[in-house]
Amino acid sequence: MRVLIPKTLAGRTIAVLLVGLGLFHLLSIWIYQVGIENLLGSTHEQQLAERLVSVKRAIAELPSGDREQTAHALSTSSMEIHWSTLSLVNPKPVESERLSLLRERLRELVPEITDDQVRLGFADEGTPLGNDADAYQHILLASVQLPDGSWLNFIVATFRTAPTEHGILGSLSAMGLGILLVSIVLVRSVTAPLRTLARAADRIGIDVAAPELPQTGPVEIQQVAKAFNRMQTRISRLIRDRTQTLAAVSHDLKTPITRLRLRAEFVKDEELRQTIEGDLEEMERMIESTLAFLRGDATGEDSKTVDIATILATIGDHLVDTGHEVALTGLTHVTLRCRPLAIKRALSNLMENAVKYGARARVDLAERDGEIRITITDDGPGIPAGEMERVFDPFYRLEGSRSRDTGGSGLGLTVAQTAIRAHGGDIALKNGQRAGLSVTVTLPKGTAS
Repeated sequence: MRVLIPKTLAGRTIAVLLVGLGLFHLLSIWIYQVGIENLLGSTHEQQLAERLVSVKRAIAELPSGDREQTAHALSTSSMEIHWSTLSLVNPKPVESERLSLLRERLRELVPEITDDQVRLGFADEGTPLGNDADAYQHILLASVQLPDGSWLNFIVATFRTAPTEHGILGSLSAMGLGILLVSIVLVRSVTAPLRTLARAADRIGIDVAAPELPQTGPVEIQQVAKAFNRMQTRISRLIRDRTQTLAAVSHDLKTPITRLRLRAEFVKDEELRQTIEGDLEEMERMIESTLAFLRGDATGEDSKTVDIATILATIGDHLVDTGHEVALTGLTHVTLRCRPLAIKRALSNLMENAVKYGARARVDLAERDGEIRITITDDGPGIPAGEMERVFDPFYRLEGSRSRDTGGSGLGLTVAQTAIRAHGGDIALKNGQRAGLSVTVTLPKGTAS
């Protein structure tokens, strides 16, 4: 069976279209044929009219003794004929609508059939055949008067008074429904591998060590999966090589700084020695922050389910212990699957900026529409509108100095944004109406894996 399934996406598309449309076309033909047969049933009206006239003429020319036998001989499987001195159908003062339509149709087909010569009725309309309407609703009764006053009584079974034209509509509807269903199945089958590929691409943006994409499906999808997996391997190798390079650079840079520290101890001038040690300390801090940024997520940290409220409380307690004012509001328990150290570093940078430049930090934790929202506000001067995007650039600072007094190397917001976006979230900045800055962090739940 699998041998008959095309391997290419184009082949499968054509196969689905041919098989699906072929089956539904056969179904529509069958429905159409049934409709045509019902439509052809209307020709019974003309046959009935001609039969009434021909039998009337034939029986009227026979002597009375031969009429019943001849009428019986002229009967068919669908039409029973009897001769009698009595009419099978009793005249009614008012005819039903379907009888009126039938009588009008018969008069159009055979003008010599007059109302006074022909009595019509249905077996379910109180005729002598009984009162079971369901059993006799398709039995027509007709009585035709002969010139001598006797009657020819006709019982016509399975007679349809009006043609049905719903067959054509049913056929077209079936075809349209078939095309719709086939299109849905086709689109879903074609896009399913693409959706899998999209999820894999989104996953690798969060975790480069995620499992490789299965190389199954049509040939084209297999080729895309192979290329995707090769790309993921190259990215992993690139990050691993960069990590090793950064480790070597870190060691090479720290070694001369350590030697300079030792040499600074031999400087007799106290003020000069403190200045040199301060410069070395600042240089070492800048190197550490730069390497931490460049290292990014190359630490190989595993994802875990943690309580974001606990992380915020830990950071807040540390800032309070160092003499800063921090207030936590909102939810007290919100779980998130993430890389805890990366998230903690990002939130710590944002809260430290709030207390450093805004005197105090107010942190609110909320959850809405499957997202975790952390809002950090301060009472600082805010950020000029034209600088909102630039503050996320590496090494960019609103104030130009990089002294020990103001601190930092312009990487705090950059590191925070990188970590948050690596988890599928984002950071938004907004100035307060009068003063202060509001930083909103959004994180989708369960994105990291």
